[in-house]
Amino acid sequence: MKMSLPVAYTRLNADQQNHKSKISKLILPLIVIAFVLFCGIGFLTTSRRPGIYQYQPMRYQYKSEPLNQSRLMMELRSLLNCHSVDDSFRIEMRGNYWVLVNFLTPSGVTLNGERYRREPVKCYETITYTTHGDYSFLDNIIPLLERWEAPLSLALYAPGDEVKAAIDALRWLMFCHRQSYLVEEWVSVHLYFDTARMPSKPIQFYRDLLSQPPPYCADTFQDLVVLPNSIPNRTADHIYPVNVGRNIARDAAQTHFVLASDIELYPNPGFIDMFFRMIAHPAYRHTLDVAGVYVLPIFEVAETASIPENKTELLEMLKRGEAIKFHEKICEKCHTVPGYEHWLKITKEDATMDIANTAIREGPFALWEPIFVSTKREPHYDERLSWEGKFDKMSQGYVMCVLGYNFHVLDNGFLVHKPDIKSVSEAARPELERKQRKFVEDVILEELKILYGESDRCEL
Repeated sequence: MKMSLPVAYTRLNADQQNHKSKISKLILPLIVIAFVLFCGIGFLTTSRRPGIYQYQPMRYQYKSEPLNQSRLMMELRSLLNCHSVDDSFRIEMRGNYWVLVNFLTPSGVTLNGERYRREPVKCYETITYTTHGDYSFLDNIIPLLERWEAPLSLALYAPGDEVKAAIDALRWLMFCHRQSYLVEEWVSVHLYFDTARMPSKPIQFYRDLLSQPPPYCADTFQDLVVLPNSIPNRTADHIYPVNVGRNIARDAAQTHFVLASDIELYPNPGFIDMFFRMIAHPAYRHTLDVAGVYVLPIFEVAETASIPENKTELLEMLKRGEAIKFHEKICEKCHTVPGYEHWLKITKEDATMDIANTAIREGPFALWEPIFVSTKREPHYDERLSWEGKFDKMSQGYVMCVLGYNFHVLDNGFLVHKPDIKSVSEAARPELERKQRKFVEDVILEELKILYGESDRCEL
């Protein structure tokens, strides 16, 4: 019996069959080749052999029309979706330390020669430089702010009688320096001191004193400062709790992004605008979706040298030997960024920024101590470690390695230490270093293994 075909079905004639066969033979191999290439590229860019460092150079730079400032702020507000932080004065306890949070806050801003009250900073509109120090380091604030021109959150260590010295130094900056407006506009100070070394007078006395001009103005900061070692309450076993200060300053910052750095490290001018225009661009927004930070390479210059204003000047100084990598003579591997030779080849005449490469903290970079832009959600520094014993940032680096953080090296951002190149002998503190290193290896590392797990790739 002859079966009839469904109405919707039409049999192909011989010519149509041949034509379809030719198309299939052409398209199918192309699909297979494309699939193989896609898988191969994915494997090469994501696979890592344990213990082997691989960095991924960025092969693109954004060239689209830049956003105007208003549109940029709108994009950042939506992208970061952050919340503002309270900037009121409060007293907190942190371990064995009392903290006077927001002891000093920005009070005003100058526009066209007129003074206006400073409105609280919105969390998405800028980056806070967070740092630490005692009063003898306060001469760095003005030159740092000249280049940063944005909020600075400073944890100021002032045990015992040093509170008065710290207040006097701040008053000099606020009332005597010709660029005191930078302090009024941008600086937040958080005093902290040991419970065993309390101030001799009530805190309100020092708060009132801070608002009063000094009876006279010393000509220079150096004329005003008495070295901390000359303070009566400074004992021979006194140590500087560097990580307590780092955490205080970062936690008190009012912005989503922070640059947790040391007060003697000065950034290149225009950094914030370049960074925000980069991060708001679609090409880089994906970096916000996974654990990652944005690294600035660090350099040193001689005491008589000027600080480079941009990367072009920096590269010229490096060629002439007037600048070197940070701690090149002390611990070169601690501060050499991955892909450094590639970084040196990137020159830019315009005010743009890209990610030069992305790396992980392992292999030859397992002991790397980068300084970076991050959020306030990244791991804290271990507050039991002192500045004198060194290795004070290693525990944070270990945790970030175990957690799989990406370190994005910025191609047009850098930090330069206050002019002065230290030697190995100046930085050496062998007895304290041995003691702290042993504590890190015997105690802290074991704790971190329990808390975060361990990895053969990560070292401490």
